[in-house]
Amino acid sequence: MRSHLRTAALLAAALAMGGCSSPDDEAASPTPASYPSTVEKGSTLTIYSWADYISADNIAAFEKATGVKVKVDAYASAEEAVAKLRLTQGTSGYDLVVMDGSYIPQLVQSKSLLAWDKSRLPGIAGLSKTFTGKSWDPTNTYAIPKSGGSTGYVWDSAVIKTPPIDWNSFYADFADPAVKRRTSVIDGAPSFVGSYFWGNGISDQTTERSDYAAAEQFYTDKVLPHLKEFNSYPRADLAAGDLVLAQAFTGDARGALMDGSKTLRFALGGPKTDLYVDHWVLPKGSQNIAAAHAFVEFLLTPENAARETKAHGYYTGVEASKNLLKDLPYKEIVFFDDGVAPDRFVPAEVTPARKQAVASFQRLKAVVSR
Repeated sequence: MRSHLRTAALLAAALAMGGCSSPDDEAASPTPASYPSTVEKGSTLTIYSWADYISADNIAAFEKATGVKVKVDAYASAEEAVAKLRLTQGTSGYDLVVMDGSYIPQLVQSKSLLAWDKSRLPGIAGLSKTFTGKSWDPTNTYAIPKSGGSTGYVWDSAVIKTPPIDWNSFYADFADPAVKRRTSVIDGAPSFVGSYFWGNGISDQTTERSDYAAAEQFYTDKVLPHLKEFNSYPRADLAAGDLVLAQAFTGDARGALMDGSKTLRFALGGPKTDLYVDHWVLPKGSQNIAAAHAFVEFLLTPENAARETKAHGYYTGVEASKNLLKDLPYKEIVFFDDGVAPDRFVPAEVTPARKQAVASFQRLKAVVSR
């Protein structure tokens, strides 16, 4: 769920992807009870994922333990991965795929995924409730959480003396002369437009035109005049001091605090903010189902989950891994849900409401470009 996943991954193109399949398609899909159970030494497990998103040490350890060769192909966008799974319908050549939770419903609808045999995945019992049972797949039949994060804001406490406590106070700080337009917001409709709704007690699934009109008016009057840029990756600019107030995903925010001034601070957005989780999914046509189950279960063990977090900086949801990562820098950002009420997090979804959010976002960007 690398930060670049969040920007283009939830835009309008995905909304056009309807699902269709015939009863024959459904009948042709194997059931978990019929899956091969033997992990074949010398076989290959082919994975489709974001680049550099799986620990190389874990891959090597799994290969040594099982004799299975792991091959990882990288995709450039979530839409690319979704399109491949939908169009190939069993001939993608992949055994295991990393997929943004928002896209799970449409992939299930189009019969592009196989159900997991959860009896082979006892490690899911150790997953945080923040990551499981979400609207994408309430029973986690098709989607097993891999890594997740949320959205908040970074500020330089040497410039902004009073910490923002919610989305509204964050945006109010844009007018502070001390920030001198050294501000940024995420370059994507879900997190930017959504933060107005979360800050004002409105569902981000609203389809009321008046809600979007109010959001556009607020941003046009209160935020855009003080905005330096739309920037989904403010890590380097925050670290360099070019930005002192920025909306940011947890992964990028942590990077900024690691690289930048000791006066940088981070907080989750409130009173609500988004939740994004990448999942392991079994594509229709997977040729190495046994190894796919074995690999996912391997990563669900606390030791290997901790190794994953060290490699890419995101929480895997394996709660026991926290005990092995006590010295992790800025672990409070990685384990973003510690001590936070579950209802603070709103799962990012691709729904008809997204069309209106994207339209509002595009109009707001047009205002800035004038």
